Amino acid sequence: MKHGKEEILRKNKMNYRFQIILFGLFFLINNPICSQETCVIKGKITDFKNNKIIGANILISETKKGVISNENGEFLINIPIDKKTTLLISHINYTETKKTIFPKNDTSINVIIKMKSKILKTVEVEHKDIGGSPIELIPSIDVTNIALPSSNIESLLPSLGFGVRQNNELSSGFNVRGGNFDENLIYVNGIEVYRPFLARAGQQEGLSFINPSMIDNILFSAGGFDAVYGDKLSSVLDITYKEAKEFGANFTTSLLGGQLQVQDKVTSRLNYNIGLRYRTNSYLLGALDTKGEYRPRFGDFQGMVNYYLNEKWKLSLFGTSANNLFSVKPQNRETNWGSINEALRFTVYYEGQENTQFKTNMGAISLINSVNDNLTLKFFTTYFQTDETENFDVLGEYRLDELERDLSSDEYGEIAYNRGVGAFLHHARNSLNAQVINAYHNGTFTKERNRTDWGIKAQHEEVSNIINEWYFIDSAKFSIPHYQDSIGYTNPSNIPYQYLVLNKTINANNSISSNRLSGHLQHRIRFYKPKTIRIKDSINSNATIDTSFTDDQFFTITGGIRGNYWTYNNEFILSPRVNLKWKPAIYKIEEGKLKRKDITLKIASGYYYQPPFYRAARNLNGELNPQIRAQKSIHFVAGGDMIVKFWNRPFKIGSECYYKILRDIIPYEIDNIRVNYYGENKAKGYSTGLDIKINGEFVKGIQSYASLSWLKTQEDINNDHYYQYFNAQDELIINGYTQDQIAVDSTKIEPGYIPRPTDQRLSFSLFFQDQMPDDLDTEKIKWSTMKVNLNLLFGTRLPYGPPGDDRYTDTLRSSLYRRIDIGFSKDLIHSKTDKSKFSSKSIVHKIESMWIAFEVFNLLDISNTTNYTWIRDISGRQYSVPSFLTSRRLNLKLVARF
Repeated sequence: MKHGKEEILRKNKMNYRFQIILFGLFFLINNPICSQETCVIKGKITDFKNNKIIGANILISETKKGVISNENGEFLINIPIDKKTTLLISHINYTETKKTIFPKNDTSINVIIKMKSKILKTVEVEHKDIGGSPIELIPSIDVTNIALPSSNIESLLPSLGFGVRQNNELSSGFNVRGGNFDENLIYVNGIEVYRPFLARAGQQEGLSFINPSMIDNILFSAGGFDAVYGDKLSSVLDITYKEAKEFGANFTTSLLGGQLQVQDKVTSRLNYNIGLRYRTNSYLLGALDTKGEYRPRFGDFQGMVNYYLNEKWKLSLFGTSANNLFSVKPQNRETNWGSINEALRFTVYYEGQENTQFKTNMGAISLINSVNDNLTLKFFTTYFQTDETENFDVLGEYRLDELERDLSSDEYGEIAYNRGVGAFLHHARNSLNAQVINAYHNGTFTKERNRTDWGIKAQHEEVSNIINEWYFIDSAKFSIPHYQDSIGYTNPSNIPYQYLVLNKTINANNSISSNRLSGHLQHRIRFYKPKTIRIKDSINSNATIDTSFTDDQFFTITGGIRGNYWTYNNEFILSPRVNLKWKPAIYKIEEGKLKRKDITLKIASGYYYQPPFYRAARNLNGELNPQIRAQKSIHFVAGGDMIVKFWNRPFKIGSECYYKILRDIIPYEIDNIRVNYYGENKAKGYSTGLDIKINGEFVKGIQSYASLSWLKTQEDINNDHYYQYFNAQDELIINGYTQDQIAVDSTKIEPGYIPRPTDQRLSFSLFFQDQMPDDLDTEKIKWSTMKVNLNLLFGTRLPYGPPGDDRYTDTLRSSLYRRIDIGFSKDLIHSKTDKSKFSSKSIVHKIESMWIAFEVFNLLDISNTTNYTWIRDISGRQYSVPSFLTSRRLNLKLVARF
């Protein structure tokens, strides 16, 4: 039976995607280098309708060496000069074709192959490769097209990946399935990267390490990932930067800054990709509750150079330097919150300023040896250094007022009466310097349907941290220093001075110098099992089908183990991991044709340890714990995906359910974006949930993405019991509420399992794109050059509680997170632009495309909460005052590509 064009292309992409990845390195070293003995043949494989053929095998008959055609049906292969050579071109759906050539130099050829004829009675389908890793290829979306306040790729992960949550538009941080940001592995070109350690608020953090303009592809796994990836509890984000095939550049400027990215293939051996970014969020930060002089200046430079030493060896250099400066002189703040029953206003007047600086440098050298078609060896050396300072003295004098709630009153919404006044002073002189140096080797060996990966890594870490921070709050003037009561004394000044009591103080001078040794070994096998299928159904009103045939169910099993040793606590851990992928043989009749359903099922499990880095080994008082141990998470993940059709267009629907057993957990609190650890393995817990996502052409020709996640994560902290006290009237004594505060009885309370700080039960995200259709175009207005994109995020309430070390009090819930960002763009220069009316010397001829965008951030102007400020009134009652994120802002952006 003959398949349609669309079915062939789809099956080819799925069947051979993994093979293309495996042979990617081979393509890189098969570059157009002509020596005295060989030359390069550049070719393209198509069918009679000029459709590109993906995954075709091109084999040299004389040497049995070959390559596979890429996603454009193209290939490069080296053959001898002045010698007759026969190329064998084969494909699962096409007849084998021979092409004989006698080249004298580099040559380009086109090969047309013929589709195989298939008979319905008995059909034998050959083996297909479905890949095996649970890590998913995420579409690489150009963020310059999208309305994002942060302009980083992480902001799109909630829509593109499973189980990702983000609740702060000013930060690149994200949480996955109940973990915090520190539990995510992030790689760029195979190198693990870090974000600033001292950043406590999104506005301080600066630029994300990842430069979106330089990205080639994105891999992501929300759990159950392979042993080739490192030791973290939650997820993997693996970014690869583009290797230039030709010259290209893009330039972006907006009210928030600009960026420039340039790439080129200088020679057949040398190429580069560089990016320069500058960002200032002053305009965006003007939408915060706290008004003042914001002076953020964030900039970085990144560069990657690749040089092919010969056909087998490739040398890569990668470097980055970033300087993120943030300075603010706060002036005042006014926050209204509460309900119709209790409407409150918090007003603060500030003095002082805050200055933070995060300087980061990183360099890496890699050497890749493609020994042969089966064996690849990689060698890396990297250096990472960060120098961070945080200095501030901020005095705030505040008043807490209750507002008039009577709708009939002329003073509705105005101050009814004052509940208290006070002041606070926050002081810090903190610094951190860290250096990470490592060297590692990774190798891959493939043979037929087997693949073996191995690696070993040695790493040295040095961290020094000086902490000098204190916080003083004077609620209702109760903390003012004064002499003790001296009534009746003739010389009260001789009475000892009564000192101030600081609410919080941390003084520490820590340093760690340690080494880590880690390694992994993993094997993957792909196999298939024949299955006899009988189809008996109606094709249409005039015909029926009654046939049986044999097709294959495809399986991939991957098993591996990791080891890790840290000298600081002398702990050695082993982490076994396994996963299975299955592609069942299920058929359907669609539009009178017999088609195989595109369904993939998968399960994964394993032990995932996270040896602590410096901050996880430090407690809330700044003290280090040499006895700290690695946290442990046991993953159980099951899911799958399938291709379905809506409106006669393909959509991909995927889902995963999971359960994670958490042991030796280090409890923590989240203050804005900073994770403050308790520094002890004193908790156990679990995370469970369900993730569903869909992507496809909601609007014909344009991809959009949506995801829905449900999560429950809790922990039980050892020895966290407390007592409730009762007065003589058997009333529970609540400070600030109960009149009789004298306790005569008590009850011991064991909190048991409590929500973890990331326990956001439900989240939904949508990334939607649309474009005006071509048929609306007129001579005067090209409607098709107008586009719109929308990014929507929704998250339920997160747990929080009053300041202190008692996690069991963190059972309150914050407000919902709701945000919509929308962008409208108009193409100024595009593929249909008539450039002939411009001078031949005009820069317009060098511009591939250019557009202008109008963006609206926080379209609905919703006040989302990032954290809470706690104050007391004269009765001792505590109030949590929400700190809101940015309100609505407008932005203009110009983008040009060369």
